[in-house]
Amino acid sequence: MESFLHHPFFFGEGILNTLHLFIGRWFDVFMVIITYTGDEIFYTLFLPVLYWCYHKRNTVVIGSVFLISITVNDMMKEIFQNPRPDPGKLLEGFRALSQRYMPEDPGFPSGHTQGSVTMWGSIMYLARNRAVLAVGILMIILVPYSRMYLGVHHLGDVIGGYVLGFLCLVTVIPLGLLAEKHYGRLREPLMVLLLLAVPFAVYQVIPGKSVYNYMGVLSGFLIGSYLAEKRIAFYPRNGVPATALKLLIGLAGLFLVKEGVKVLLPRTPLAGFMRYWLMGFWITFVAPLVFSRWALLRGKGEAHGGTSAP
Repeated sequence: MESFLHHPFFFGEGILNTLHLFIGRWFDVFMVIITYTGDEIFYTLFLPVLYWCYHKRNTVVIGSVFLISITVNDMMKEIFQNPRPDPGKLLEGFRALSQRYMPEDPGFPSGHTQGSVTMWGSIMYLARNRAVLAVGILMIILVPYSRMYLGVHHLGDVIGGYVLGFLCLVTVIPLGLLAEKHYGRLREPLMVLLLLAVPFAVYQVIPGKSVYNYMGVLSGFLIGSYLAEKRIAFYPRNGVPATALKLLIGLAGLFLVKEGVKVLLPRTPLAGFMRYWLMGFWITFVAPLVFSRWALLRGKGEAHGGTSAP
């Protein structure tokens, strides 16, 4: 592994200078927009939209795979501590982009790459739709390339993100679907306790800058979905006006939870876990409960919302 992490081709600025296309400011802007689709803020908005407007059960699978994947990514960054590209070794005109968008955390493996593989890979697997397949493949190519185009990741970082993302896909999805078949055998209090205790224990044990955030969201997300299944008559499919109103209410509430609770709690990992837990619980339980009380927003469909999953 050490030989790979220090290989001049995979972790040198030369290949980045070669891959960067000097074709105009418009393409710089396009790559910045693409790279933002791999940021936390995008996923913070995207997962609720999927849950409230597309398919509840599928979104639980997608969100679980994604959150576990970025937890693994955060842990790997903490373990390897591999540096990002040196802007001073990048070509003129390319260097400024790198300096402007360079994150402070370690580079290997690329979180944007791993996140795009797990998020879009899960969506493609569950949707089984040609249009979704085309969009997913495009995003899995463009998001990682945008990271190298902006000079914030080495080629080796991107390769590491692809590998880990694929491994998370082929392990977490089958395990999740298997667990779904058997969780009904557990009593509800025990199930809730497990969904709280396991993510909490993971954040206590696994190193990482933001593991407590990811595990908090995952715990609240899963507990909310589990408790809502037999308690809340809410279905994602609505007309356009109802969907717009639903998103306005849901996202406004999510923002209030995210920012409002931050003011009330100290800036500690435990407080972060609690705050992000509340965000996950809002997405899958509180917001759907609000929607279910209003006939216009309640929607129509099957118990898991929308089309059936494989």
